[in-house]
Amino acid sequence: MPLMGSKSEHRPKIVYVITPTAHFNTPDGQYIRKDRMDDERSKCVERVSYNPRAELEKRILKAGVNVDVLLDYDDLELGALHVQRGDCMHYCMPGAADLVAARLLDSF
Repeated sequence: MPLMGSKSEHRPKIVYVITPTAHFNTPDGQYIRKDRMDDERSKCVERVSYNPRAELEKRILKAGVNVDVLLDYDDLELGALHVQRGDCMHYCMPGAADLVAARLLDSF
């Protein structure tokens, strides 16, 4: 089913940016409960095998169906770009977020 009102040139374009990857030293790179995060798990790793949140979003959201554009960070191998390599949730700037911003502009 196409997006509602997709034939209207006045409809805003819906762009969804996939959730960025966390690079914690856990099996899927995700943060787990604070009481289960030891010093080793709290360190960032350079690469994780998959981002479970991104995979869920890709199964739910479909470009041209319920969003116009689905932008993927494609950042599984960008763990070294996190802030001081100790903050596995935020990237240094300029960095991965700037790549996504460039992709966003290219989508228009």
